Amino acid sequence: MARLELTEADAGRSYPAAPGDLVVVQLAETPSSGYRWQLDAVDSAVLAPAGDSFRPEREGWGGVGSRQLRFTATGAGRTALRLVLSRGWEAGERPARRFEVTIHVTDPVRSD
Repeated sequence: MARLELTEADAGRSYPAAPGDLVVVQLAETPSSGYRWQLDAVDSAVLAPAGDSFRPEREGWGGVGSRQLRFTATGAGRTALRLVLSRGWEAGERPARRFEVTIHVTDPVRSD
C-alpha cells in the first residue's frame, strides 16, 4: 500500500493510484473563522473517505493549522476529488476556496 500526499500546490493535476493506496490531502485552515475544508465530490466506488483531522501550527485557540483529509483507493476507475473551503451553515453560498485533483486507480499488472 502506497501513500500519496497532496497539498494546494498539487491542485489541477492527475495522479495514479492502486487499490488500497492511501491518498492524503493537507490544506491550510483556520477553524475559528468558521471555514472548514469539506468534501464536495468524489466517486466513492473509486476513492472512499477514510477520515480527517486538524493539526494546529501551535498550541492555543483560534490558530492557523492544516486540515488533513484521507481517502482510500477502493476500486479501478477515475474520479475527481473536489474539496471546498466553506462554512457549513451557509448553504448556497460560494466557497471561499476550492481544491480539485483527478485520481486514476488501476489494478497493478500481475505476472505469474
